[in-house]
Order: sequence, then structure tokens, then C-alpha cells
Amino acid sequence: MSELTGKKMRGVSAAIILCLLIIPAAGCASFNRGNAVAAEGEAREELPLPVVVAAAAREDMNRTLTLGGLLKPQEEVALMGGGTGSRVLEVAVAVGDYVQKGQTILIQDMRDLEIQEQNLLLSRAQLQESLDIQRRNYNLSRSQLQDSLEKNKALFEAGAGTESQLTTLENQIKQLDLQTEGQLAGLESQIKQIGLQLETLQVNREKMAVTSTINGIVSTLPVVEGQMAAASTVVAMVVNIDKLLLDVQIGEAYIMGVRKGDEMGISIPSSGGRTVTGRVRTIPPNINPQTRAYTVTLEVDNPGLAVKGGMYGETLLVVEKIENALVVPQYAVLKLEDGYTVFVEENGVARKRLVTLGLTLGNQAQVLEGLAEGELVIVEGQYAVTEGRAVNVVSRGGGQ
Repeated sequence: MSELTGKKMRGVSAAIILCLLIIPAAGCASFNRGNAVAAEGEAREELPLPVVVAAAAREDMNRTLTLGGLLKPQEEVALMGGGTGSRVLEVAVAVGDYVQKGQTILIQDMRDLEIQEQNLLLSRAQLQESLDIQRRNYNLSRSQLQDSLEKNKALFEAGAGTESQLTTLENQIKQLDLQTEGQLAGLESQIKQIGLQLETLQVNREKMAVTSTINGIVSTLPVVEGQMAAASTVVAMVVNIDKLLLDVQIGEAYIMGVRKGDEMGISIPSSGGRTVTGRVRTIPPNINPQTRAYTVTLEVDNPGLAVKGGMYGETLLVVEKIENALVVPQYAVLKLEDGYTVFVEENGVARKRLVTLGLTLGNQAQVLEGLAEGELVIVEGQYAVTEGRAVNVVSRGGGQ
């Protein structure tokens, strides 16, 4: 019995000793595994972070104001119907045709004017004939009276005639002169009036062939052959788009920076972004009280007549210019608790720079202090880096 009990006690002691040996070994293994995991995490944290950089560079910065409006032809004329109005006989051009100054656009019926002219010429001839007859009759009558007067003077001087006879003849001559002078003046006035009417008819006849008053392109032609066209009817529009005009509104804060002759680039969105050159043509002396702006007119070049009247054009007015500014992409700048910050890459490590900003335009920011020209500013990955973090510069898209 005592022997059996001793064996049990020895078994228990062996089990206890075995447990004491196993527990520390298990603890050590767990500790070692934890250290390995921690080391692996630290190794992962130390892997360089891929970033994209851009060098801080110096360039001019321009703050601009966008101005726009509708382009219009430099010349535009409305051609009216000829004379007193008549039927259109012939239309000599079509919309879109280029015409020279003096070129015929259309011809109107002149038959009514020709009839009027014939009647006036006939009336003038009749009046001229009457005038000639009056002058012949006057000359004959006066000559006869003058002869009688001379004979009676001779008789009176010889003592055969009377003074009353002389007086009568003298009065008859005066009365004939006065009467004939009025008649001749009336006929001459009528003939002169007909001459003026004929001149007017000639002008109206010339107007029956409607001609262009400028070099340009026919933009509208609202009449057709056979249509009646009065003198107040617009029969054609001709525009000159060798150059175009663009009116822009400039506020009083910026008008002092605009000078006549200044060149400005004009963008035409509807022509695929075509850019043409414009020059300041006129600057009004007074502000528009309704818009509180100055309507400045730009003269715009139109090579090849590619730009049409009525198209929208816009230009950029430089209202502030900074030369040789140190510039970085605005999205590279972080606003942190201690101020505006950029990170730069130095020898594979991210370095923090507190910066002072100046002008910001679009995606550009001017750096006044805290950064040197040529430093490599992190522009992608800047939100993930910290001071001293290992970085790896890659190209955009992740390439080395």
C-alpha cells in the first residue's frame, strides 16, 4: 500500500515538473512570434512611398479678366430701291457674293421715268418755241414804235408835230418793255424748272441700277425679279468683314490700363478655338451710366474671312502682372495647423516647408517665402507623407 502511494506521488511530481517546463517554453514562443510580427510591420512602414514631384520654377503670372461680345462687320450698308420705286427687272448677284464698290446689285424698270423725260423734253421745247416767238414779236413791235418815235421827233423839231404825240409813243415803248419782260421771265422760269426736273429724273434713272456703295459681301437680298421696290425698300445688305469689331465692357477700375492701339488676342469658340489679333480702336470719354462700364471697341483681324459677323468672341484683359514669380502647383500646397505647407523631396526623404503665398491663379500659386527655385515639390502623394518619410519619385501613372 505504501509502495503504491509512493508511485502515485512520484507520478504527480513528474507531471508538475513537466508543466513547469512546458509553460515557459510556450510563453517564449509566443513572445518571439509577437516580436516577429512587430518587426515585419516596421519593415512595411519603412518602405519608400511613391510620389510625383515638380520643380519650383520662376515665370510670369498674369491675373486676367474675361471680356466677350458679338463680333460685327466693320462696315454694313443697307441699299434702298431706286428712284420713286418700280418693278425689279434683274437681280445681278446672290447672297454670299463678293462685290466691289459701284458694282450693280439689281436693275429696276425705268420706262415710267423715260415717259416722264419725253414729256418734259416736249414741254421744254414748246416753251422754248414760245419764248423765241415772244422775243421776235417784242423786237419787231419795239422796233416799229422806236421808228415812229424818231420820225415824230423830227417832225416836232421841224414844227410840224406835237409834244403829246412824242409822249404817247415813249409811254407805249415803256409799257411794251415792262409787259414783255414779265412774259419772257415767266417762260424762262418754266424752262429752268423743267431743266431741274430733268436732272432729278436723270438721278432717279441712275438709281434704277442699284449699286454697292462699299466693297463687301452680300448678306441679305430680300427682293426677287418682278417684285415692286419703292425708294424706302431695303433691297440688299452688304457687309465688309475684312476686319470685324468687338465691343467689350470694361469697368472703371481697369480702364486706365487700356490704351488705344493695344493688341489683344481674340478667341472664337465657334471656330474651333481660333485666335485672331485685335487692337483697341476706340475708348469712350464717358462711362455708360446704365452699365457703369466703358464700351471699348476692338478692331479684329479676319484673315481669309474665316470669322463671320455675329460670332461670339472673347479676350483676356491683364489686370495684374507679376514678373519672375516663384510658382508651384496650387494643389501641392497643404493648409495645416501651423500654416501653408509644401513637402519637398531631398535625397529620397520628404521635407516639410512652411511657405508664404502671394498671388494664386487657377492651378498656380506664388511662393513668397519658404521655398527655393528648383526644389522638387511633391505634387502627388503630398497628403500621405510626413517630415522625414522615405519617398520614391515616380512619373505620373506610377512608372519609375
